[in-house]
Amino acid sequence: MAAQNSLISPAGQHETVTLACNPFPPSKIANNNTLPGYDVEVLRAAFMSRNISLITPFNPWKRAYFLAETGQVDGLCSCSYLPEREGDFLYSDVLGHVRIAFYSTRPEVLEPIKKLEDAAKMTVGVVNGYSLEATAREANLDVVVANSEMTLVNLLMSRRLDAALSFTAPMDYLLNVGENSIADTNKIKTKVIANNPYYSCISKKSEKAEVLLRQLNIGLKTIRSNGVYDGILEKYGITSDASKFLPGQNQ
Repeated sequence: MAAQNSLISPAGQHETVTLACNPFPPSKIANNNTLPGYDVEVLRAAFMSRNISLITPFNPWKRAYFLAETGQVDGLCSCSYLPEREGDFLYSDVLGHVRIAFYSTRPEVLEPIKKLEDAAKMTVGVVNGYSLEATAREANLDVVVANSEMTLVNLLMSRRLDAALSFTAPMDYLLNVGENSIADTNKIKTKVIANNPYYSCISKKSEKAEVLLRQLNIGLKTIRSNGVYDGILEKYGITSDASKFLPGQNQ
């Protein structure tokens, strides 16, 4: 099924749902009809099992969140649980798990880190717009904001940062799978500090919020039981046994 990156409903008699996605490879990949990301494919399969077609416009995270929060779309492809979001969203059953990690070119920097606060005396880079920026500031880290994971890598390689704090999904994809040629990335080491579930989030301003949530949860249960869920993950190099421990999107 081709990726749908507009708000135009597909032809046919299927009911449709529109969930805003933010680019977050490999879970959500914009402008790639063949491999749109495993979150997108899982959501499509879950909804299609209920005879519902999914539309997935891609936007930067803050824009996607605004569209869902204000009811201009039916919800977000994925988001993490935060108590303050309960007023605006209904949470689906678990869609996947996301890891958070520190990255550094100096193993001795990572060695003592077991939790976020252990990096309090370090200069730490984060990507602008992710919830990790606020989290890092609340932990009193010396934060340097970058506009992308690529910028974080460049700052690490030039030793302008002690470490970078990132979701592992986009960072590891860039380092290990992405098409960009980055020299000496084997020098960058990783220290995972968190592994948390994430969900699909249905906007309470959607007229069909409760119905969509119920249908999505039924669909997720269906594709987990019939093997479709694991098959989708395996397309992206994620084994079924490890799926509950590997990254997706948490923002």
